[in-house]
Amino acid sequence: MKPLKSCLPLWKPSNTSINQRHDKRIEDYKLGYPRFTALISAYDHFFLCRRFNKLRARILLLKQDRLSMLEQRLEQIDQQETSLLFLGKSRCDKNTDRTSLLSDIESCLADYDQFAERTYRMLSFGSAQRRDVKSLQNWLDGTGCLAREETAYLAHHRELASLAPVADSAVIQLEAWVEDKLIRFYRGFRDWSRFYDVSTDANVYMYSGQLIKRIAKVLLLFLVTVILLMPVVICNIIKTTSIRIVIVMLSTILFLLILSGLTNRGL
Repeated sequence: MKPLKSCLPLWKPSNTSINQRHDKRIEDYKLGYPRFTALISAYDHFFLCRRFNKLRARILLLKQDRLSMLEQRLEQIDQQETSLLFLGKSRCDKNTDRTSLLSDIESCLADYDQFAERTYRMLSFGSAQRRDVKSLQNWLDGTGCLAREETAYLAHHRELASLAPVADSAVIQLEAWVEDKLIRFYRGFRDWSRFYDVSTDANVYMYSGQLIKRIAKVLLLFLVTVILLMPVVICNIIKTTSIRIVIVMLSTILFLLILSGLTNRGL
């Protein structure tokens, strides 16, 4: 397959919002970060970032160990205290080492809590969709817009998080699957899936219609209907009770497996 002149195809799921109000198209911006940021701003799910899990774990362990040492130091000071009044009445505590240490502990705890909360928020973001990562990589490979070193973050698939809200449902995942099949097997789909208000590149395709949604709903309804009704038909044909029970169990397991597969982001 010959390489494209500008960039490889960029696909957008039909279930996502596309920013249709642009003063400029993506290609109106200069190559480099101006054009790349224009591309990202055109589609919410292109807001991808690394979580830096290893670095966060390292810093968290260091902060935790720092607090552990301060805790041990406080216990030593308390054990070595000769005046019980200082331990029983904080207002009368004249031990400057303990006072200074408690101040350090409070400061370290506040920093530790803030870092833990920030890490929790970052880990709570949904994982990046592979199709979104691939779209960005295709676009960057085709345009050579940025240095490879500065786009290497896209290679860290397991650490990439999406800052856009992700609705993980069977219908949405099925829509992505339908769109991929239309792109692959129906060449005419590319001709009317262009979104010229966003990009003028002949190799960039952005679909925002209702066809994919309707096809996905029909397929999902057909699939559920077949799975639910087929055991009834088979059980009416077969008279043996034990076989009927096995058929019902197998159909239930099959239904749950398919439902689990549809709700999985890796569909």
